[in-house]
Amino acid sequence: MKLIFPLIVTFFAAASAQAAPYCTELLDKSALPKKYAKSAPIYSDTASGWMFTQDQLKDRYDMKTTSRQLVQAIVDEFAKRNVPLAIVVPPPRPVVAGQTKLDAAMGGTHYDVAAAQNSFDLLIQGLSATGATVPNLSDVALSDPDIQKNFYFQRDTHWTTTGSAVSAMMLARAVNENSPDLFSKDGEIGFQDLRTSGTIKEKGSLAEVARKTCGASLTPETAESYDLSRGVGLLETSTEGASIALLGSSFSNRYKRDHYRFADALARAFDADVENFSVSGGGPIGAIEAYVLSGALDRREHALVVWELPYTESFNSHSFLRQLLGALQLGNASRKSVQENQGEAAITLKAESGITMSGIEIVSADNTKQSFKVEVRFDNGSTSKVFIGRRNAVPADMRSSRLLSSFSHFGNRTPTEVVVSSGKGARIVHVALF
Repeated sequence: MKLIFPLIVTFFAAASAQAAPYCTELLDKSALPKKYAKSAPIYSDTASGWMFTQDQLKDRYDMKTTSRQLVQAIVDEFAKRNVPLAIVVPPPRPVVAGQTKLDAAMGGTHYDVAAAQNSFDLLIQGLSATGATVPNLSDVALSDPDIQKNFYFQRDTHWTTTGSAVSAMMLARAVNENSPDLFSKDGEIGFQDLRTSGTIKEKGSLAEVARKTCGASLTPETAESYDLSRGVGLLETSTEGASIALLGSSFSNRYKRDHYRFADALARAFDADVENFSVSGGGPIGAIEAYVLSGALDRREHALVVWELPYTESFNSHSFLRQLLGALQLGNASRKSVQENQGEAAITLKAESGITMSGIEIVSADNTKQSFKVEVRFDNGSTSKVFIGRRNAVPADMRSSRLLSSFSHFGNRTPTEVVVSSGKGARIVHVALF
């Protein structure tokens, strides 16, 4: 049964005094090392130890119409292959920290936790309406004061082993509710059944900023780790192969390993083998796109696919949704127009008379340099920008030379022409329309 927990927040006056930051330079983009400048202003509170970057402080998460349509199309493609999709979005870190911590770090109520929570709830509701299994992890994160306190690190952007464990348990319950026959033992284990077996250390990405900018001496944080063994042992090799594919981000692949043990927690919660393909720094689709293009989904290599992506990735940024949908829809589509060996020059392609332009394929010359901009032009004279590419963190062995993007759900507009240009160092072998 899905557990729903009430959110109780206390508002403080905007005139609340700001607790001492690690240093005021954290608020000044120009004072930060270039690597961290994009995160400014960075709010901090030495009394509580909490730090928050600007990109974590958005308060709108709910999807617009086009985003809902694109996600629905993605989920439908999984359904066509008879492979259920679960989407895991860790809850907003400021929401879990709570209004009091935000007010202290920001010097007043400049961020409305309740409004952000409401918008995140709408996002989860919208994702769930597509037929995917999408637990609202803020429910479990806020269900108990001890869980809330220990769900996130204070000076790192990621969840702790406690956060990953309770999230895995909640996902297993949600999958059992939606597909009770998929796994025989999912949802039977609760967080209260786990035993502490040690700790992990997290040096902290935000702590590093404070050390380099403020000269602050901050020790690594620790988090409890748990005994996640199952049966005769988690390392026992299954004769049937892994049942679950975990396709996530640094939440599932920190330091190029499962540092927060989310894959282990999933294996324990589902009592099933988990294969972790997650990519730290790979963006919202680095792992799942590679999985689709590898043919693993078409071969139905796993009974369940878990797509984990950070809450900081906006579903209203359509480009990554179009790119994933393109990989799902257009992999075997017939080409309608092709231009070969274009190098670095911009390419213009027009739809042939009477033929609908439903997507685009770009084949790159160098798999390590894959960054392309597409301007889609429509019959009513309007245009739309689409980015197609892969982040540098996606390993070479997970990259395809092919990049696809769907032109579905542009409203009532009909694409008539596209202009493709390459990013720095990227070269095109050919472009094809579908």
